[in-house]
Amino acid sequence: MKTSMYKTIALTLRTVVVYLFASCDGGIYSPDCETGNCVILDFKVSVIVKPSGTGMNDIPVEVDFFTFRTYPAHNKRIGSGKTNKNGEFNMKVTIDKNSFDEYFLRVSVPGQEGYISNPYNGGGSEYISKSFHNFDEDAFQNINFEFYKETILTINLNRTQTDDFESFFVAPFVENIFYPWTYSSNDSKNATSHILQFQTAADLYTKVRWGKLLNTGEQVIHIDSLICRTSTNNVFNINF
Repeated sequence: MKTSMYKTIALTLRTVVVYLFASCDGGIYSPDCETGNCVILDFKVSVIVKPSGTGMNDIPVEVDFFTFRTYPAHNKRIGSGKTNKNGEFNMKVTIDKNSFDEYFLRVSVPGQEGYISNPYNGGGSEYISKSFHNFDEDAFQNINFEFYKETILTINLNRTQTDDFESFFVAPFVENIFYPWTYSSNDSKNATSHILQFQTAADLYTKVRWGKLLNTGEQVIHIDSLICRTSTNNVFNINF
């Protein structure tokens, strides 16, 4: 039986994210500079493909002040544009530092089909973002969005043992990027061979952690890794 559970859970999570970030358009941000707290900020955003470091050209970038204090939540657009051929977007704007008392600043770019992003969104076209709840001029000059080519890891679960266990799990992950949904089984008597498919990042080590909780209470844990590519059939076999 072939199972593509991770894509299902990723789609569900993306739907939840879209719902949470749905907002009312509050128009264009206009700073109140009469208080003397206005500053000119230099926003520097980069959108790159890792691990090559290649810039992603013509990617839309949106900068907003956003708040959940009202219902519906609303945003005020600070500015927007697109990345250049080096994957860079620069913008100078005037803001009132007191705006952070009511709003947080959010920088967003759309997810890209065929890529996994960091911050993670599992691919697709929904926006991903980085949020700033406090004024930090240095942080605004080093806003990086990283994308990784997406590929599929197939895990063959082969039931070759006759032991009894309380639970079994397998969890592939890419360190510092994402920890995808875990496959688990709680029935050793009916445990059978499975073919699982997980989305993962290409050209990096995907770690695969799996193990059993035995009926004796003992845990048996294994971990291994492999580099998955976009142009190959990435297969990992587990005998359990």
